[in-house]
Amino acid sequence: MDYSVKDFYIPTITYFDSGNKLTGSRNGMNYKMTPQKEEKEIRVQIWYGEWNLEHSDLIASRLFPMTQESMAAIEQWLYEQYDVYLETPQASEYRKKQKKREV
Repeated sequence: MDYSVKDFYIPTITYFDSGNKLTGSRNGMNYKMTPQKEEKEIRVQIWYGEWNLEHSDLIASRLFPMTQESMAAIEQWLYEQYDVYLETPQASEYRKKQKKREV
């Protein structure tokens, strides 16, 4: 899929080196990035819906090395997961709800 706008915010590695977590969403697909400092990795988790991860089903999770080069790999993986999400019933329901809110 061609993306004309950057859909996912990916900070620099310094953000995660400092121990910060990051959460975000795109049209009902949510993601959380958590540094695993001892392992020198970043865990990226995906879930769908309106609720936080603790109240939702985890859809996908992946570990990436905590390097600046991994930021591009994380972004690519999020786009791949978003393409999968767009084919799900949850995405269809999200779009229906958004259309109702626009009316």
